[in-house]
This record gives sequence, structure tokens and C-alpha cells, in this order.
Amino acid sequence: MTSIVTRFARTLKSFRYAAEFFGSLFDDKRGARRHRKFIAAMEELQDYLGALNDLATGPNVLAQHGLANHPARDSVVSHDDKNALIRMAQSSVDEVIDTKRFWR
Repeated sequence: MTSIVTRFARTLKSFRYAAEFFGSLFDDKRGARRHRKFIAAMEELQDYLGALNDLATGPNVLAQHGLANHPARDSVVSHDDKNALIRMAQSSVDEVIDTKRFWR
């Protein structure tokens, strides 16, 4: 089963790639600056969602490969940073929402 984080990350990735593709159409100074800020905000959000996705899917991947009880499993998939990752991801979502549109 695909997690909601995975689905959201895939959709976000497609949106970012589309924004990158059409970025050259907005080559005026303001449009280029807004485009760079938007892409940077999207990249940051993707990084946090990727880390959260690793937390969500990591245990199943380890189990599929017979490593669920491996002594080093906690160093591979650690939930210690989960709350911090969620806060940072939410902050990144807010940043994407607050970033001015470049596609005017």
C-alpha cells in the first residue's frame, strides 16, 4: 500500500518538474527571481517529504529483505526525528504556499 506521503511526494515532484520546464517562459527579472524561490521551496519540501516517506516505508522494506530484526535497523530507520521532520515539512509547505507565483 502506498502511503499518503508517497503519493503527495510524487504529485509534488511532478508539479516541480512542470514548473522547472516552464520556467524559461518567465525570463523577466521578477519572474526569474520568483521562479528560483518557488523551485527552492519545492526542493526543500521534497527533501522533508522524502525523509518522512523513508520513515513510513523503511520498516516494510527491511521486513521484505529479512532485515526487520537486524541489530542496525534503528540506525537505518530512526523515528527519533519524526516530530522535528513533521514540523519542518509543515514549515516548508507554508513556505511554498507563501511563495509568490511566478506564472503571472
